[in-house]
Amino acid sequence: MRKVLLAIMIILPLAFLNAGDYHDIALSIGHSTYKWPEKGISFSYGINIGLTERMELDVWGVSELVPRPFESNIVGAELSFAVMGPRSTASKIAGTGINTLVSVGGFYRTDNNGAGPIVSVTPLTVGSPITGRRERLLRTGVGYDAVNNEVVIMFSLLSLDYYVRGTYRDYTF
Repeated sequence: MRKVLLAIMIILPLAFLNAGDYHDIALSIGHSTYKWPEKGISFSYGINIGLTERMELDVWGVSELVPRPFESNIVGAELSFAVMGPRSTASKIAGTGINTLVSVGGFYRTDNNGAGPIVSVTPLTVGSPITGRRERLLRTGVGYDAVNNEVVIMFSLLSLDYYVRGTYRDYTF
């Protein structure tokens, strides 16, 4: 468990060395769950930072709203790779408007001190940093909680990314 977290902590900072001008930043909010099937409502929130033409860093959290607000929480970080084309070109030219993301990272659960690796796929994203907004649909992730020896299945129906840096407003035409 410690070796996996150590590897993630080494790889994430090294990804910034290859970043270039792709540092777009988005705030994210949407639906998500990590206790699937869930008997309540949870929401996700986070920040996405562009690293390269096809890679981004996602730092996110998921909190339960119903029936016990904020009693169960999970936080995590993932490196995401755009499969179908560049997510950003670091210029006024937009990247691929429809894409698929594959992500690898780690998580920490506050309700039982669980932690471990996670792999997820977002089969459909619509939008790009240059447009200022992106929708991520049907994100599904599978993780292994090594502390509690259990599988974590995450699902997000819809998540919205609002870009605060790296949009059409940041480039002169």
